[in-house]
Amino acid sequence: MQFVHPEVLWALLALTIPVLVHLFSFRRHRKVAFSQTAFLKELRMESRSRNRIRNWLILLMRLAAMSAIILAFAEPFWPAEGDENQGGQKLVSLYLDTSPSMELEGRNGPMLEAAKSGALALVESHAVTDRFHVVSSTFEASDRRWLTKEEALERIASLQPGHAAPGIRDVLLHQQEFLSSAEADQRHAYLFTDLQASSHALTGETSGMVDSSMVVRFISQQAQPQVNIRVDSAWFDTPMRLVGRSEVLHVRITHDATRPVDALPLSVNINGRKAAIGSYRIVPGLPTDTVLRFRHETSGPVHAVVSTTDAPVTFDDALHIGYSVAENVQVTLVQGRASTPAEQVALGRLFGDAALHEVQSMDAAALDYGTLESADLIVLQGVRDPSNGLVGALLRNVEAGKSLLMLPPASPLGEGWNELLLGLGGQPVADWVESETPVRLGTLHHTHPLFEGVFARDPRRVDLPTVKGWHTRSRNGSLERDLLSFADGRPFLTTGLSGLGRYHFCAAPLDAAWSNLSQHALLVPMTLRMAETSRATGLQQFTSGEEVAVLLQGLEGATGARLALRPTSGDAGTRTMLEAGPVPGGVEVYLPLREATPGTYFLETITPTSSGVDSAQVVMALGINPSRSESDLEVWDATDLKQALLTEGWKRSDVLSSDVEDVVEEVEELEAGQPLWLSLIALSLMFLLIEMSLLKRKSALRSTHESATS
Repeated sequence: MQFVHPEVLWALLALTIPVLVHLFSFRRHRKVAFSQTAFLKELRMESRSRNRIRNWLILLMRLAAMSAIILAFAEPFWPAEGDENQGGQKLVSLYLDTSPSMELEGRNGPMLEAAKSGALALVESHAVTDRFHVVSSTFEASDRRWLTKEEALERIASLQPGHAAPGIRDVLLHQQEFLSSAEADQRHAYLFTDLQASSHALTGETSGMVDSSMVVRFISQQAQPQVNIRVDSAWFDTPMRLVGRSEVLHVRITHDATRPVDALPLSVNINGRKAAIGSYRIVPGLPTDTVLRFRHETSGPVHAVVSTTDAPVTFDDALHIGYSVAENVQVTLVQGRASTPAEQVALGRLFGDAALHEVQSMDAAALDYGTLESADLIVLQGVRDPSNGLVGALLRNVEAGKSLLMLPPASPLGEGWNELLLGLGGQPVADWVESETPVRLGTLHHTHPLFEGVFARDPRRVDLPTVKGWHTRSRNGSLERDLLSFADGRPFLTTGLSGLGRYHFCAAPLDAAWSNLSQHALLVPMTLRMAETSRATGLQQFTSGEEVAVLLQGLEGATGARLALRPTSGDAGTRTMLEAGPVPGGVEVYLPLREATPGTYFLETITPTSSGVDSAQVVMALGINPSRSESDLEVWDATDLKQALLTEGWKRSDVLSSDVEDVVEEVEELEAGQPLWLSLIALSLMFLLIEMSLLKRKSALRSTHESATS
């Protein structure tokens, strides 16, 4: 315990006065004559000891009351834990949450502006010799230094809303790094934030982060309750976009509405032009899924924006995405010596539509591996034993996102096939089996996604293909499923996933001598769907505030080219040059999205020319969006968070929810420790009440004695 005015304690010497008065009482006793004194002597002897004890208790209560009053004037307090030394220089780290949710309205206007006002007042209340560290949600490189008081005030005033939303663990690690890097008598970390539950989640990783060497204080700015509707995600029906084909874009809307709302607008802009519009209905407690339909007229990288209207929370009303549209499907046929002319003709008919496919055929013995890199679908046919080089190239391309259709010849296969199948995650081939009579397949697995859109209704009585020779396999791989199977469940035509791509295995060749699959009606829709789903171009979308690396295929030969990121609406002056390096399968480029503004962007290669003017070529369109967690506006209650921090083992932490003008006063009270003068005043009153009750009882007993002797 410490005292604000310890000099007042000298007044405790005055406590000797009532003691002296009590010991040397000068009260004069009056003698009264009685005819019979025997009874009075007995009564006096019995009550003298009680009176003496009562008098000492009265004296004790008076001394205690006076002591409590004197101590109260000295203003005692319990210092905050670890703050016994209140003097010396302070290191102060201030974090101001500049995430999108801080742009909402709070009790004192926009929450970020209120937080800045509180931070400015807090810095003003410190000494000129104190040093400050100011950091926002973007963790800018310029903020990695200590500031003077004037520099801190200037930095806080210049902060603007951002798009990053780091978790509380990252923020505290950033502050701890600075507070532990220099010597000081006191270290304080202040966090001006909205206490959003998604970014302030307390997990096992945050347990015990704050120890006795640092004081952490959350100063909350809580938003007014709002209903938020946001575009959560979007996806296409098929993995590959083709020119001229009708596309179905699925859109998911999430919300926290408490009542149904109809006819809310939704639209999609493709390359800056409105391509489709629609509407949707929201129901409390359930996300809303809807679709937008449109057609791509040109090929190449495409940037799109799916948007709705929702005021006043608008930062998540648009979803920015990027993807690529292909002119046609690139099909590469790898033919082995065991491939018969009939099989080659059958493949030529399947992929003969020049509007959909661009076909290139190569001999497996004289293969150009560079050609495989540009293929979407690779067909391996008539190869008895793939070489190690061919197996490695096929596995690498499937891993990178392409598709492989395997049609083995009608003969025992070499070890290269087992190596290939096992590398894909499938099961090896056992034996080649022949039958004198055709064997009809038993099941068409029409519910597989590959058959989506092929049948107008569920096929029940389908005339399935027959086979006379096939390669047996005991079972499928873990990510491999049947498309066609025998009546006993053995696989015949299967499809599986491997890496980013997929593979298909047919147990019999297309030669009519071994099966009628090449003449069957099922072959055409199955192979067309295999081609359409051959390359998973995917939607390119990233989160602002994060830092990611992207693999770009097919750029290994771009010597002298640099990579840059440019907004789709910007010119050459808005480009951000990127770091990139070669890796197996392509070029890995680093995207610094810590401070990126949400929107659509182009990833470009910049190549110098002889004329001195750089040539730019777009290689990818991508979208950058705010953190999805920011859309959840649920916040911590200050009392609940404080209890949770104690549970996490944060020894010296506080949560303040005062208005801006009261922040400095509440912080000063916390730093001053726990005052005790109010408790001492209460104790003094209690002692006086006890004294009064003792005096009243003494007076009542005296009256009783006097009446008894009369």
